[in-house]
Amino acid sequence: MSAYETADLTGVSRTMLLTLHARAEHTLSARPRFADPAAVELVSRLDYDFTMARQDRLMADGVVLRTLTLDPLVAGYLATHPGCTVVNIACGLDTRFQRLDDGHVTWYDLDLPDVIELRRRLLDDSERHRTIAASALDPDWPDQLGEGKAGGNVSNDALVIVEGLSMYLEQNEMRSLMEIIAARLPGATVLIEVMPRLFQKYGRERSVEDAGARYTYGCSSASEFRRTVAPGYTLLHDVPFTRTIARYHPLLAPLTRLPLVGRLSERIVVLRAPA
Repeated sequence: MSAYETADLTGVSRTMLLTLHARAEHTLSARPRFADPAAVELVSRLDYDFTMARQDRLMADGVVLRTLTLDPLVAGYLATHPGCTVVNIACGLDTRFQRLDDGHVTWYDLDLPDVIELRRRLLDDSERHRTIAASALDPDWPDQLGEGKAGGNVSNDALVIVEGLSMYLEQNEMRSLMEIIAARLPGATVLIEVMPRLFQKYGRERSVEDAGARYTYGCSSASEFRRTVAPGYTLLHDVPFTRTIARYHPLLAPLTRLPLVGRLSERIVVLRAPA
């Protein structure tokens, strides 16, 4: 492998470089809440100007928050479902497998072909950690989960992660994705990051706009998400990012309970696909 890899990406795919830098930057900060040495290494190997990522604190802080919210949910699932299968949709250069691998999980990272081509130059596949080059909206991507795993045999032992994607889809596309998961991974648990409609409409993150991406989907609540794009799913619970803020910054807890703050909070919605 060459010392430096060129990241020639555009639009939504380019935003994965922003989130990667945010995790690396947090790891190298004075008081990190999580460690992601793989992200630090990947940033050092990429020939890319991260100036805009360094300047966009709103984006970077949001990435840290969602990592602190999602990681415990994923780790908890691995602890209670040893040997399960994880499908990480729209993975980008995510390094959650490297952070949370329990030595038993079979993990699939899925993204568009140009993203996976770059990812494979930086990170090798292994027996338990594989990549799938496909659109999340391609109904045939479950065929690549491996022999015996595409037809529903992983069912109740499958965890699907959808991080940093929903806000770039249209509502009908979001519903299509949930239908693919339900049809091919019945009984799977799904963790999905959902942006509030207010922020989707009026929020601005400079680095995202600079990448040529825009937010197209937002949802006001977990119950609305289930009703509009995931009918048939069971809503287990949701974790607003405000809860994570209150956990790590208790002095801000009263502020996070204000109605407007709650309406502006992203959340991880936790659902179970119909069996």
